[in-house]
Amino acid sequence: MVRTVAAKARKAIVKAAQRSAEKIRTVAGDAAGAAAEAAAGVVLKSTANALETGRSEVVQSTPTVKKTLRHAAKRTIGRGRASESRKRSVRSARAHRKATRRKGGPKHKAKRRSR
Repeated sequence: MVRTVAAKARKAIVKAAQRSAEKIRTVAGDAAGAAAEAAAGVVLKSTANALETGRSEVVQSTPTVKKTLRHAAKRTIGRGRASESRKRSVRSARAHRKATRRKGGPKHKAKRRSR
């Protein structure tokens, strides 16, 4: 009885910690995205001021670049496509090795002896 209660409590604590970690990752991704967006804004603004001739084109592309950088930062920190594709590639590499081992047969064949 005591072991069952302890195991249930342990599982509950682990699940709560996992949920908290996920929320922290989300908040960190949002913060990094906002910081990247602000930094991109400063850099692009000073670039636009330095390049008077192409100023209108740089200013027009600023929102798109900001959004792209924000998404890239969130994807890097949060659980994004990168981690999923990494998991997938590890799984496929493991499966490929397994299939190769199956296909290849024994590495050294025994010599046949004639009678």
